[in-house]
Amino acid sequence: MSTIQYTFKAAGLAAIASLTLSTSASALTLDTTALAANSVFTLSQDALDAMNAASTNMSALGIASAAAGVKSSSGDLLPSFNLPVTKVDVSLGLPPFSPLVSPNWGDATGSALAITRGSRSVVLANFVIDYSKDLVLADITANGVTTKGTSLYSFTATNLNIGLNGLTLNMHQQLSNLVFTDTALASFTSGLNLSKALATPLKTLDFGTITIDINGALRSPVNATPFTAAVPEAPPALMLGLGLCGIALVARRKMQS
Repeated sequence: MSTIQYTFKAAGLAAIASLTLSTSASALTLDTTALAANSVFTLSQDALDAMNAASTNMSALGIASAAAGVKSSSGDLLPSFNLPVTKVDVSLGLPPFSPLVSPNWGDATGSALAITRGSRSVVLANFVIDYSKDLVLADITANGVTTKGTSLYSFTATNLNIGLNGLTLNMHQQLSNLVFTDTALASFTSGLNLSKALATPLKTLDFGTITIDINGALRSPVNATPFTAAVPEAPPALMLGLGLCGIALVARRKMQS
């Protein structure tokens, strides 16, 4: 397969994006770390009510940040989070046989969200939107274990507006009807120690929307290093107990010998 590397400049600044065009697959991969490319995850009213019922809260980690909340019809302020888009892959078609430009996947690497309930937490990081499967993927850390590239939400894609201006991608898209996959539900139930009464409604709950906006404007480059969730250390009392058990075991073996 032959591959052509392109690097282009905009507004007199060098290296704002690099992209790879595969001549056989007609796929275009665009690095958007230095472009105005953002996604906003907004919780639904039902999701906010479920989190309040379970005494949980959500906060931004990595390069994610809190966005201006959206007021619901009931007057509640729905939490929203900026998840900068770091890479996008699109297919180039030949109308009328296929769309001129269609999205394949997009990354929000380096962004993370922590959902906490008392001393327990679940961390979602390094998000991927897979349009071929209509899934949002993420690295999920629960109970001190990280599972990479796990299916998180299924979604419905609506209101796609996409095009290329030269080598600049312009895209607006909304993903709605975000519903937990079985794998994600199991991770949340275990990681947050949710009772059956709290976990059952989450199976069909619409968690909200993800709104994607990409254009050719410049921004300060974001750090696309994958986010790694910290694994909590064992409490000192537990470490002391393990140490005493180890000493007792060694002493017992010496006595037996």
